[in-house]
Amino acid sequence: MSLIVEDNTGLANAESYISVADADVYLANMGRTSWAAATTAAKEIALRKATQYIDTAYSFRGARVRGDLQALEFPRDSGYEEWPVKRLRDACCELAVIALGEELVVANEDRPVTQETVGPLSVTYGASRFSGQKRFVHVDRLLRPLTRGGVGGSLRLERA
Repeated sequence: MSLIVEDNTGLANAESYISVADADVYLANMGRTSWAAATTAAKEIALRKATQYIDTAYSFRGARVRGDLQALEFPRDSGYEEWPVKRLRDACCELAVIALGEELVVANEDRPVTQETVGPLSVTYGASRFSGQKRFVHVDRLLRPLTRGGVGGSLRLERA
């Protein structure tokens, strides 16, 4: 099945913010050789996973242009730069290349391990600040200007 790429109309069946061809160019320019070696089908799957991760892990400013009629979080009505939003597409590529080799989301355990003893050695682990989920700092920074209150717990206050 061919990848359905958002075209700024709020498609009801969009699956990705960027096409395989455009991702190929971006990732080649960034020197990501593992991407070039992947099949087109694997690249499409990775772009779907990256897009889904972006849409579920971040809270963006504004509202969807077509509300629940559109499949993805973009386009939005909050005055972002013209489509395509470069930071969004770059972040999608960065996550997609990671998704080729590993899962973007990890399963959380109900109770985290707080102490481990092996023979005479004992190590205590603190609770994860992010509930065991992976953080992708470069992607966080790419998407920061598009999100509500930034990423990583910061909050922007503005006077009315």
